[in-house]
Amino acid sequence: MPAADTVLLFGPYRLVPAERALYQGARPVRLSGRAFDLLLALIERPGEVVGKDELIARVWPQSFVEEGNLRVHIGTLRKALGGDDGPYVENVVGRGYSFVAPVRRATQAAPDPPAPWQPAARPSPRPQPTAATLASRGRVIGREDAIRQLAAQVIERRLLTVVGPGGMGKTTLALAVAADVAPHFGQRVHFVDLAPLTESSQVGVALAMALGLPALSSDPLPGLLVHLRDTDALLVLDNCEHVIDGAAALAERLLCATARVHILATSREPLRAESECVHRLAPLALPAAVPAGAAPDMALLAASPAVQLFVERATASVDSFRLTEDNAAAVAEICRRLDGIPLAIELAAGRAEFFGVHALAARLEDCFAVLTRGRRTALPRHQTLRATLDWSYHMLPPAEQAILRRFGVFRAPFMLECAVAVAADEAEGKQEGDAADAVLDGIANLVAKSLLIADTGGDTMLYRLLATTRAYALEKLRASGDQDRVARRYAQRCCDIMARAQEEVERQPMAQWLAVYGRTIDHVRAALDWAFGDGGGVAAGDIALGQRLCAVSAPLWYQLSLMGEYRGRLERALRAGGDTLAPATEMPLRLAMGHALLHAGEHSDSRVRSEAFARALDLAQRLDDVSCRMAALWGCYTDAIFNGDYEIALGYAERYGIDVDRHGGELARVGHARMLARVMYYLGRQRSARAHIDFAVHHPLRREGQSRNRGFQFDPHISTLAVQGRILWLQGYPDQAMAVAGQCVEEGLRGAHAISLCFALLLACSVATWSGDEAAGRRYTGMMLEHSQRSALPHWHFWGEGFAAAQRLLHGTGAPDDAAIAALRQSRFCGDLQVDVMATLHPRLLTPRAVERAESGAAGWCRAEVLRGWGESLAQAGAHAQAERCFRRALDIAGEQGAGAWELRAATSLAALLRARERRLDARAPLLAVYERYSEGWGTRDLLQARALLDELG
Repeated sequence: MPAADTVLLFGPYRLVPAERALYQGARPVRLSGRAFDLLLALIERPGEVVGKDELIARVWPQSFVEEGNLRVHIGTLRKALGGDDGPYVENVVGRGYSFVAPVRRATQAAPDPPAPWQPAARPSPRPQPTAATLASRGRVIGREDAIRQLAAQVIERRLLTVVGPGGMGKTTLALAVAADVAPHFGQRVHFVDLAPLTESSQVGVALAMALGLPALSSDPLPGLLVHLRDTDALLVLDNCEHVIDGAAALAERLLCATARVHILATSREPLRAESECVHRLAPLALPAAVPAGAAPDMALLAASPAVQLFVERATASVDSFRLTEDNAAAVAEICRRLDGIPLAIELAAGRAEFFGVHALAARLEDCFAVLTRGRRTALPRHQTLRATLDWSYHMLPPAEQAILRRFGVFRAPFMLECAVAVAADEAEGKQEGDAADAVLDGIANLVAKSLLIADTGGDTMLYRLLATTRAYALEKLRASGDQDRVARRYAQRCCDIMARAQEEVERQPMAQWLAVYGRTIDHVRAALDWAFGDGGGVAAGDIALGQRLCAVSAPLWYQLSLMGEYRGRLERALRAGGDTLAPATEMPLRLAMGHALLHAGEHSDSRVRSEAFARALDLAQRLDDVSCRMAALWGCYTDAIFNGDYEIALGYAERYGIDVDRHGGELARVGHARMLARVMYYLGRQRSARAHIDFAVHHPLRREGQSRNRGFQFDPHISTLAVQGRILWLQGYPDQAMAVAGQCVEEGLRGAHAISLCFALLLACSVATWSGDEAAGRRYTGMMLEHSQRSALPHWHFWGEGFAAAQRLLHGTGAPDDAAIAALRQSRFCGDLQVDVMATLHPRLLTPRAVERAESGAAGWCRAEVLRGWGESLAQAGAHAQAERCFRRALDIAGEQGAGAWELRAATSLAALLRARERRLDARAPLLAVYERYSEGWGTRDLLQARALLDELG
C-alpha cells in the first residue's frame, strides 16, 4: 500500500489513496468503492499483469464473486477514466488486467485550498426535501452559522449527529441542512421520522418504508444494503433517542456496506457509533441584559436570534404586535428566562396575545421559581422546558387541557375527524355535536398557542404534537386516570377506519387507497401495543378490541407488504385468546394468518398455513358467513397450489364457484374464471385453461379487484396476465407469451406492490428460460433477485436463485456445482410447486421427488416434461429402451393435455434417440407433425433444435 502522503499521478489524473479520492485536474472523479479498489490494485503495479483471481481476492476478500462481476467493475473503471490518453487498463486475454499508462509518485503537498463550500441559496419559505406531510416550519431563525457549518460537515463526514435537549430545534435544523446539500446528493434526500417507533427493531422497517421499499420481514437490512450500495444519498434519521441502539446499529451497517451514503441524525444523546461526528446544538443567541434605567439598544435586540423568533411567533398570533422600546426589555427578559430554547420561546410567544408581554414576563418568572425548586435533580435546561410546558398547560382552560392530554395517545400525525372521535367527551355533559364543536375550537386554540402543529404540506390537513409535548401530554393523561378510556376510544377509532378501508380496498385504485390509509399504520401499531400490553410489565388494555383491530387491519399490512411483522401480531392475538376465542373473532384472524404465512413463512410452515385456512373455512361455514367463506375458499385454493396439490385446489375453486353463482356478481365471475384458468393450467388441462383465461382477459372488468377477498390478492390484471402468459407458452405460442410477460412486468413496476411485481417476474423468468432467451432471462432473473432481496422477500428470492442456476446451466457461464444445486433442493423454501417448476428448467435440476410426482400424476402441468427429462437421463446411462418408453409417454401425455411446448420437446428427444439408433425413418415423422403446427417462435431454442434435427434427418 502507498504511504499515507503518497499521490499517484497519471495522465491528467491524481490518485490520493489516503483519501480514497481520484481527481482529474481539480475535479473529483466519482468511482464506486469496488472500482476504486481495482484501480489502486492495478496502479500499484503499473505495466504488470495482475491476475483475475488475485484482483477478486483483494477487492472481494470475504465474498464469492463470479468473474462477470470483475468485468463489470473494470468496465465501470474504464468508463470513469474516459480514455483521454488512450486506454489505461488493458485486458490480457486468459491472464488478467494491466495498468499500461506511466505512473509517477509524489508526496502530497498542501494543495491550493478549494473554494469554501457555500450552501445553496435558500428561498423563503424554505422548500422541504422531505415527505409532504412534514409541517411547514417557515423561516429558520438564528441558525445560519450552524446550517453553513453542518452543510459542509455532512459532505465531509458520513455520520453526523445533531445532539441537544428536546425543543432545541434539531429537526428544523436538520431539514434546513438537508435542503442545502440536496443538490450534492442528486436530490436523493430521505427523511425518516423515528418518533412513532417503540422498538429498536423497527428502525430498519421505517427506513425501508421511507425509501419506498416494502418489507415482509423484521430484518429488511439486506434489501436496504442492496438498494443503497452504489447510491449517493443523504438519510436524515430524526428522533433517534428512544430507539438509539437500533439507530446506531443501522448507521454502522449502512456506512460499512455502502460507499456514498451519508447520515444526518438528530438525538438527545450521541449514537456512539463508529466514525460518528457529534454537533451539540446550542440555544439561540440571547440579548445582553439591559441595565436598570437604561434605554435598550433596539438594533442589538432586533439582531438577537432569540428575540427575532419571539417577535415572529408573537406577530403570527397578533398581527399588531411590534417590538418597541416599551416592550423590548420584557421580550429580552422572557428570552433569557427561557434560555434561548426555541420551543419554549414559541410557547411563550403564543401567550403574548392574552397577557401582554409585561404580564407574561412576570408570570413566567413566578412559575419558574416554583418549578425549579421542585426538580433540583434535573438538568437546568430540562427544568426550563418542563417549566415552560407546565406553565403553558396550566394556562389552558380545563377543556383544552383535557384535549391536549388526550392527544398524547397519538403516536403519529392524525386527521381532524380522528382527533374529534378520540378527544370529544359527551360524558362531560355535552351533546355529541356540542362535544365535537368543543374539540374543534380547542384544536384551533392549541394550534394558535403552538402546542399543536398543523401540517399543511399534503392534500389532507394533519395534526401532530412535537415529541416533547406529546411526552408531556401522555404523562398528564396517565396522571389523570383517563388513559385507558382514551386509548380504548383510540383503538376503536382505528377499528372503524380499518373497517372502512377493508370495504374500499377492492373498489379504489390502490395508489389512492394507500394515500388515504397507508399512513395509519403507526396508529394501528400504537393501538395494538396498548390492547395487548408490552409483554414486560404493562398490562393489556383490551384483548378483544386488539383482536378485532388485528383482523380488520389485514389489507393494510398486506398492501404495505409488512407480512412478517403482521404474522407476529397475529400470533400474539391468537395466543391471547387461548381456548375461549369466539368463533366470529377467531375466523378472520385464522384467515389473515394463512395469508401471512403464504408470503412470510417457510416450507415447514405449510401445515400451519393449511390448518389456518381450513379452520377459517370451518368457522365461516358454521357461522354461515358468505363473505368469509369465499375468502377462506380462495385461501385454501391458493394454499393447495403453493403445496402442489392441484386436484385439491380444483375442488376449492369449484366450491368457490357455487358461492359465486349464488351470491356473486359479474366481478366475482371474472375472479372465478381466473381461478379456474390457473388451476386447470397446473392440472395440465390447457385447452380448458385457455377458455377460462380468454374470458377473463377480454372481460371489461378484467382490471378490477376480486370481490369478497378481503384485500388479499395479487394485482388482478397482473394475475390475469401471469396465467395467460404461462398458458400461451405451454400451448406453443412463445412469442405471444414473451410479449405478455413483458407487459406483466411493466404493470408490476407501475403498481409498486412488492408481491405483485414478484408474481409478474415469476412469469417472465419462466417463459424467458423455457424459450432459451439468454438476455431476457438474465434481465428478469436479475430483477427478481435484486427486488426480492431489497424488499426482504426470501420466498421469492429462492425463485430468483433457481432461475439464476438454470441460466448458468443453460448458457454455460459459471455453472453451479453439485453442492450449490443440492442447497437449492434442500432450501427451506423449496416445496412441491418449486420442485415441479425447477424440473422444467434444466435436466440437472430434475429431482427424484419430481419424477415420483410425475409418475403418480400429481405433477399435472409438467408431467410430460419431467418424464422426458427422466428419459434423457436414462438415454445418457445407455438404457435406450426405457428412454424411448419415457419419450413416447411424454409425447402422448403432452398431446392429450394440449401442451404443444412439451410435445415439441418430447418429439425432439425421441427423434434424436431414434436417429442415434439408426432408425431415421421412424424419427422424422412424429417430429415434423408437431413442428408444422407451430406458427411462431422460430428463434426459440426448442424450435431451432427441432429444425436442425429435421434438416439432418432429411
